[in-house]
Amino acid sequence: MRRGRRRSGKRSGLEDRIAKELDDAGITYEYEPIQLEYDESLRKNLARCADCQSKSLIRTGWYTPDFVLDNGLVLETKGYFDAADRRKMLAVIEHHPDLTIVILFERDNKIRKNSKNRYSDWCLKNSIDYSIKDLKPEWLVWVPADSPDQSQAH
Repeated sequence: MRRGRRRSGKRSGLEDRIAKELDDAGITYEYEPIQLEYDESLRKNLARCADCQSKSLIRTGWYTPDFVLDNGLVLETKGYFDAADRRKMLAVIEHHPDLTIVILFERDNKIRKNSKNRYSDWCLKNSIDYSIKDLKPEWLVWVPADSPDQSQAH
C-alpha cells in the first residue's frame, strides 16, 4: 500500500513530528535519501518456480529508510508494523550489516490482534534497537563503531 504525501512532503504525522524534533535538536538529516536493495525468501506455500517447480524462491525488493542522520544512523518510523514489514526489516538488516538501523514506533502495539507479543518484544527478540514514541537521546549522538571519533563517544 503506497501512502500519500502530506504538505510537508512526509508520509505521516509521525514523520512530521520526528522531523521537527530533529530540526529543533539541530540534527542534520536527509528524508528518504536512498533506496537499499534486499533479497527475501518468498513464503514457501505461496509460490513455485515455473521452470523447475522449486519452492525456494527469492524476491528482490527495495527499502527506502525514512531518515538518515548525519551521523549515519538509519531511523525508520513506524505506526503499523505488519508481518510483511517485519520480514522486510530483517532482510534489509541481513543484507546491509554495515548500517545501523533503529526503529521508532508510534505505539507499542500487539504484533497481531490476539498475540501477547508487542512490537518491542519483536525488536528485542531480533536485537534491533527501538523506541516507543520518542527519539532516544543516544541516537542523536551515536558514533559508528569504526569511526575515528569512537574514542570520544560516551
